[in-house]
Amino acid sequence: MPGKSKSTVEMIPPDSYPQPVTRAQAVEMVHALRGPGLSQALGRVIENSGEMLRQAVHTYVEELEAAGADFTLTFKKAHDIRGFAETAGMLSTGRIADGLCRYFEDAGQAGLKPDPEVVALHVSAIGRSARDADAGSRMSDVVARQLAVLAARKLADARKIIKR
Repeated sequence: MPGKSKSTVEMIPPDSYPQPVTRAQAVEMVHALRGPGLSQALGRVIENSGEMLRQAVHTYVEELEAAGADFTLTFKKAHDIRGFAETAGMLSTGRIADGLCRYFEDAGQAGLKPDPEVVALHVSAIGRSARDADAGSRMSDVVARQLAVLAARKLADARKIIKR
């Protein structure tokens, strides 16, 4: 374009950067990171942090339930729950939150508005699952699967209506 100067890009080879560790130190670090000691230590940290993580999930659940018809906030909180629940040992809660996130994503990709009833069912199930003393209950897994089926059916029905 007239009047604009051309900028040039200079490629710098990776070996030209100063290295923070020697090659031998890098090999040692890789071995340490892959060793059983570190993974066991990390497992203990997560295990010891479980109650704190569960409390964070419960806070997110309360915020999710308070979001009401604000689907932007609902999606954000479901995404947060999906990210933390499994690490906190709340597998079913994470699966149901994942299902809600997928529903929002699929609806958005299809150019559809999420069905408030489908969202409300997911939110209710997330809350119940998070408060379930038996975090690994099979009933929560059944609920997660059935909600996924319902969400898929509602999206398919909505797509059919749009095509008409």
